[in-house]
Parts: sequence; structure tokens; C-alpha cells
Amino acid sequence: MKFLARTVIVLITVSLCFVAYSFYVSRPAVDTAWEPTRPQVIADPAAALTFARTGSSLIRVMRHNGDTIEGIDITAELGDARDLIEAYAQLGYEGLEKVTGPEVVVPVTELTVPADFHYPHVAAGTNYYEHAKEVYLDDPPFLFPKLSQASAWNHPVDFHPRLDFEAELAMVPLSDIGSPEDQVEYALILCNDFTDRWTLLRQLDLRAPMGTTGFAAGKGRPSFLPTGYLLVIPKSASFYQTISLELAVNGEARQRFTADQMILNVDEIVHQAFAQAARTFFDGDEQVELLPKHVIPRGTLILTGTAAGVLFKPANVWNQGFYLQRGDQVVTRATYLGHLENHIE
Repeated sequence: MKFLARTVIVLITVSLCFVAYSFYVSRPAVDTAWEPTRPQVIADPAAALTFARTGSSLIRVMRHNGDTIEGIDITAELGDARDLIEAYAQLGYEGLEKVTGPEVVVPVTELTVPADFHYPHVAAGTNYYEHAKEVYLDDPPFLFPKLSQASAWNHPVDFHPRLDFEAELAMVPLSDIGSPEDQVEYALILCNDFTDRWTLLRQLDLRAPMGTTGFAAGKGRPSFLPTGYLLVIPKSASFYQTISLELAVNGEARQRFTADQMILNVDEIVHQAFAQAARTFFDGDEQVELLPKHVIPRGTLILTGTAAGVLFKPANVWNQGFYLQRGDQVVTRATYLGHLENHIE
């Protein structure tokens, strides 16, 4: 009887310690203070061009007033090249810089996805050291196909058990990448890589190369890729290093980081993508490819990863209470790239 009692006490103690530890590792990784009305800043036109789109107009943005943007409606001057990426292919940076049009003021609520993005997308995992550390992965950064269509900045996100967020900077090639040696320019856009962690974990095979199982399914749900309303084309390839990102849930900050902390830059991600072009990835039991046509088409979102502060920890997956709930409001924002507001429903 004494042995049984001691065993029960040990089991209860271990369980309580595990529960306490799961709460400890789930605490916010950053100061939770949040400025809900922080002014939005548009990049200096000498350093980068900023664009937005409504259902009928393409706008070169000059100012962001919070609820509205001000800029030049360049739609009429572009003729048939109404998509920004197509316009860039025809006019280049200097040509777009010179396009004129009437001045307009547009409510942010009228803005939609700013360009015609190509599907599927390429994503990097654990590309920030602190994020790899918080999820106990010592693998180098890995890639996976992001199988969600890009949706608008304020599009609702469908609830799934163990739903998680990842604020990310996406790089958008403005011309096709046919080989890792191609020199291309990139636009920048804010996005959120939402994840169904429960599906990811159930399908993850730790014997397979990281990224080939679990990730395509867990991150590929409809609505799991809201993207910003501003697309920024910088003059300098190093401009992305000036981008700061932050994310809040229900008015409490959960992530803050700068893009210069990423391990692999976009050129290194592209090299790795071509090196893995023949690798088999799995969406459930279905085989999928990272580069279906062995090319990265212009307009593909290359997601560069996230930093520390996500909800998932190996020790807390037992409790849905640590994750996003129906009714939660997730706000993501970045220097020069505007913001996202996504309601979980």
C-alpha cells in the first residue's frame, strides 16, 4: 500500500510539474504592451516605391493616415498592365517611378491584395534562431510548400484546433527565377503564416527530412495566408533589413523582431529551393512538389520565416487554451508594409 501511495504521489507531482512547465514556456516572449494606434509610415520614395490596389485601381502610395492612404492613381497610365508585377516587367523601376496620375485618398478598407500572386508559395521554417530554440529544433532552416492562396489583409481566418500564427516578411520575385544563379529584384509584403499545429504534428514523420511531412498540410488550409495591402519595391537589396515586424492577439503583443535577424537571406532560400526541387513533400498522403515546374515564377511569395513568440511549444500542445480561439483578433504590422487584421472564426 505504501508503494502504491508513493507511486500515486510521484505521478501527481510529475503531472503538476509538467502542467506548470507548460504554462511557464507558454508565457509571452516579449513585453505585451501594444500601441493600437501607432502611426503607419510609408518608405521614403528615394529608397522604395510603395503600391496598393483597390478592385479597379492601382495606386502609388505616398502617405498613410491610419484609416486612409494618399497617393497617385496610376491605372490609366498603365494601359493593359493593370497588375503591378506585369507593369514592373514592362516599365521597370524607373518607369514606374515616373508614371503619373490624379491624386486620390482611399480608405484602407477598400484595399485588397496588391498584386496577382503565383501559387503555390515557398516558405522557410526555423529561419530565425530564437524561434528554432523555442520549439526545440536544432535542424538548420528548412523549406516547405505553402499551399494556401494569398488572401486580403482583413480576411477572416478559419478556426482549427491548436491554431497558431507567424508574422512574416515575404519576398516576391518580380521576374521568373529559372536557376539559383538568376539575378532578380524582389518586392516586399507583410503576411501571416497561420498553422494548424494539430494536423502538422499528427502528420509529421521525424524520420523524413524536416519540412517534407506535416507542414504542407498543417500550413496549407484555406485562409491561412493573409497578405498586406502594401507592396514595396526597394531600390536596394538590403532594404529588407530595415523592416521591423510585430504581432498582437487581442491587444497584447506576442512577437517583435527585425528582418535582419533571419539566418538564410532570400538568395540562400532560392538556392535551397532549387537544391530540393526533386524532393517529395506530402500533403497528407498526396505527394506535392516545392517547385512544380522547376522554376520560381514571378509573383511567388517566398516566406522568410518568423522569430520567437509563436504559441506552439512541444510541452503545451495538450491544451487548446494555449492557442488561438474563435473570436480572437490577430493584428500584424511591419515598418513600411502596413498591417493585417484577422478575426478567427
